[in-house]
Amino acid sequence: MLIRITKGRDGPNTLTCIRDDGSTTWAKVQDYFPVHDMTHYVVETTLRIPNAFYSLVADGWDITDFAVKGAAKKIPPEANLVEALVSRLQSELLPGHEFTPESYNEEVLAVLEGIGNPSRRSVTEDELNEMRVRLRELMSKWRGLEPGESLELIFSLVPA
Repeated sequence: MLIRITKGRDGPNTLTCIRDDGSTTWAKVQDYFPVHDMTHYVVETTLRIPNAFYSLVADGWDITDFAVKGAAKKIPPEANLVEALVSRLQSELLPGHEFTPESYNEEVLAVLEGIGNPSRRSVTEDELNEMRVRLRELMSKWRGLEPGESLELIFSLVPA
């Protein structure tokens, strides 16, 4: 699946996903979401966790399906796991919030226990470092784009 995040000219950015069958889904997203969407990409592809946001979109969910009332009940446990992994990784972007693998895994586990999510996945030091590097690279590319330009990513959980 092709993921295209387009920098808005005079308004919101746009997230477009073009599935392998040629069908598409897209949504206007505010400034917070490009980093969030890039973080999802990094976490899902680095850790190869299925049934999370981009896997569900690739399987036919529309991006707007996630915002529909009651959608949370349909979301697989792996999607909640990835959301916890993503939010913790994003929090590292704030000054003074760098995790050790142990503290990262502890915070993710606390979030999952708090919502009663059964899906678990510990992250190794190498995986955490890889996710940090990949996210910083994507953020640098994003910052270098002019309004109207796009960052394009290929989503696959199959190793290249």
